[in-house]
Amino acid sequence: MTPGFRTWLAELFAPLGHVAVRRVFGFHGLYLGECMFGLVADERIYLKTDEQNRKAYEREGSEPLSYAAHDGEHIITSYWEIPARLHDEPEELAEWARHAVAVAENSSTAKRRRARESRQRPARRPARMNKQS
Repeated sequence: MTPGFRTWLAELFAPLGHVAVRRVFGFHGLYLGECMFGLVADERIYLKTDEQNRKAYEREGSEPLSYAAHDGEHIITSYWEIPARLHDEPEELAEWARHAVAVAENSSTAKRRRARESRQRPARRPARMNKQS
């Protein structure tokens, strides 16, 4: 990913706050905090979808991100390419992105991560009481 494209992504998603771009699965993930809500592949932006918001992508003629796995299997993801028109519609793009964040935060992957993190936190010990004679 070129530095210019990375800068453009930061500007595009600025209404959400700081969006980090990290290498993941051979793509680049878009993160808001620890939540990955989007992917970038070949300088195309894909956002996380569910049953409700996927219909909007379909109406726009968008396609899901797909790739060939190492075993030759064709994988279709739950990340769909944003309509090109949203590149010039920052407020509407922000709405789509916020929905993608909500979908990602409610995904089974995020729920497993939160459960794992809560198990790793040390249990809080009660304060010791001093005995006075």
